[in-house]
Amino acid sequence: MEINAEANPQESSEWFVKYLNRQGDWLEKTRGNLMVAATVIAGMSFQVIVNPPGGVWQSDNCPSGNQTNVVPVCKAKAGTSVLEYSLKRVLYLGMIVSSTVSFSASMSLLLLIISGLRLRY
Repeated sequence: MEINAEANPQESSEWFVKYLNRQGDWLEKTRGNLMVAATVIAGMSFQVIVNPPGGVWQSDNCPSGNQTNVVPVCKAKAGTSVLEYSLKRVLYLGMIVSSTVSFSASMSLLLLIISGLRLRY
């Protein structure tokens, strides 16, 4: 038993062309989801830059192990990251670079979405 025994082959190709034209709009339909994802990524990468893991130095004075009145001065300045002056400086710089790139990319995507450019082309 054939379902479309009398179907015209031209009708089936027209259906396929209409189907492909509708599939091209999937990016326009997911504009809201892209905006949410880009906003979350931008927020997370901004938070890493503002409040780095390990914290920041609170003062220029280092705690001293001895009981003398001489207060040693740290290499780090108050407000700079603690991890920047540790042995894992290379990993810290990699984290900062990747956060900067992800922040820039997500902000660029947000600006494209908000500007209303058609993403299909």
